[in-house]
Amino acid sequence: MNDKASHDDLIRAIQKLLSESFHGLLSTHSVKFPGYPFGSLLPICLDSKGNPHILISHLAQHTQNLDANPHCSLMLYETGQEDVQQLARLTCLAKAEPIHSPSVAERYFRYYPESRRYHKELNFIFYRLTIEQFYFIGGFGSARWFDVSRITPPTPLSAADESELLYQLNTHKQAPLKHYLSQQGVSTTAASIEAIGANLLGVDVRLDHHLQHIHFQQPLSDVRDFIQQLDQA
Repeated sequence: MNDKASHDDLIRAIQKLLSESFHGLLSTHSVKFPGYPFGSLLPICLDSKGNPHILISHLAQHTQNLDANPHCSLMLYETGQEDVQQLARLTCLAKAEPIHSPSVAERYFRYYPESRRYHKELNFIFYRLTIEQFYFIGGFGSARWFDVSRITPPTPLSAADESELLYQLNTHKQAPLKHYLSQQGVSTTAASIEAIGANLLGVDVRLDHHLQHIHFQQPLSDVRDFIQQLDQA
């Protein structure tokens, strides 16, 4: 494999792992014990630029840590039964900032409906993690730094385009969507199947309470391409 092909494969692997991760290990600088990192396992939801958003309590240790020092890291990892050193891992060095955006909140609630109560009743706060560097381990003995500018995100969908696509998938294209999922090896025996997010690299679905990302074999050029794929499947 030549260097260009190897580089492109690594980029695609990073994009795939980032897209299919719904939780990660957030490490912050401890205020209580200076000099020590503090780890928290948290659900995440990406924005159109690939930056994760988290919803956290103002009382939590990690929130206090971020307010004192916004520099943090988020570790994402491939799941599997084999040796963990053979699995892909991605460390995202980021800077956290609180964000107040109705569109970010509504997208997050589509992924985690139960979190709406935390935000409304318990005053949980949204933070955006703006990624600055990636450290990707593709398996044992394979590790490399990537500047965030080198991980080109897919052309983002507008909120209107994503909403229209999700409406079509969940209203008029439920049967074709289930057929497509089964072709991708996804069990469709869940009582509830709902498309909750999409970009030109893939679509996210909720199968009852389980979240799953379906990565397209080839990036799409337009959301209408996916509807056509469903109709032709």
